[in-house]
Amino acid sequence: MINKSRIYGARRFLFTVLLLLIIPFSNSASCQVCNEENFTIDCLNLGDIDEDNLSFFQTVDPRDIGRALDISRYPSLDNNSFMASLISDDSGNDDGAAVMNLETEGVLAMQEANKNQKRFEVPDDLMNIPAGSFSHLEMFNYTPSEWDQTGGIDEHCGNCWVFADTGALQLDMAYHQNMTEQLSVQYFTSSYHNGTGIWACCGGSPIWFADFYNTTKKAIPVTNTNASFIDSKSICDKGESTAIHASYISTTPYYPIEQISAEMISTNSKYEGRVIKNETAINSIKAALHSEKAVLIVYTPDDWSKMMNYWKNQTSEEIFVPDSTPGATHNDGGHVMLILGYNDTDPKMRYWQILNSWGGPYNHPEGIFKLSMDLDYSLQCPDGVNAYEFYVLNVTYPEIST
Repeated sequence: MINKSRIYGARRFLFTVLLLLIIPFSNSASCQVCNEENFTIDCLNLGDIDEDNLSFFQTVDPRDIGRALDISRYPSLDNNSFMASLISDDSGNDDGAAVMNLETEGVLAMQEANKNQKRFEVPDDLMNIPAGSFSHLEMFNYTPSEWDQTGGIDEHCGNCWVFADTGALQLDMAYHQNMTEQLSVQYFTSSYHNGTGIWACCGGSPIWFADFYNTTKKAIPVTNTNASFIDSKSICDKGESTAIHASYISTTPYYPIEQISAEMISTNSKYEGRVIKNETAINSIKAALHSEKAVLIVYTPDDWSKMMNYWKNQTSEEIFVPDSTPGATHNDGGHVMLILGYNDTDPKMRYWQILNSWGGPYNHPEGIFKLSMDLDYSLQCPDGVNAYEFYVLNVTYPEIST
């Protein structure tokens, strides 16, 4: 989901970038004269998205959408005027939170493309996991005050997806490469789309995260020179870019990667077009966790005020229970977080253990909170946007010669 996360006290913005996504030329002759200086994918022109052409995205590789949004591919494009045309100041939401929020058509287009993405397959021995508790937290090396995209400021970088995805990659390396270090979020933030225009602080997708690392083939420790996160104040607005160029971040040492892919976990009956019971969805997420993986959750409510009130006023011991808002007409922007564990020993108090990327405030000192396990996993916002999506990263590493 290409949405900027929300944080208490900030304004709300409207990020309309996917209004300029791809629709096909009307005939093959047009392909012979397509303009490569505009956003194109295999001679597909950019244009408005509406409900009449959403079905086109059923044939699109979701990675190609992220690639097409790389402004650095188009040298004649005026970054500042382009970004200014995509972002508007919308103060319609008074809950004191900031969000980079896609137009509904753009989100739905991404959902159509993501139907082409591989699904996580539950191992046979994890088809029916009994009630209990489980956590990866002891395997996950992080400092809560530094696991913070906000820097304690209201208007901040929208790279929640980078924090969560980097965490998922880090946990995989902890299990499979005996790696105990924390990985750099700044390396990706500075490098993605060359750190300018529609870049990491504008939001993104686990699928695009994986695509990046399939090119670079290396993960950078946070202890490398200039690898700590400093981009909190960098905002996706009018072509603003990273605070530090990628060339200033040391890539030695690094951890090699052979291949990485993002897999969706099938949880939503409406989206998948088949019956998926809530308990089946829960078991699938638990199975992914028991497969030595963190689970990425993309949370897109129709109203952020309840979550923001919980984060500000309640403690990590209390369980956050999302619900839909009567009278809501659309989604209210999304946020990507990391599921590291669960506890369902008490059938009335079941929850997921969530690592947020908003630091460690006094009431959530570890940056952790409890999300109710008893969600409606097939819930969609009134505009058709999935309220919850779940992903895992599948990583392979080069063989070490002896």
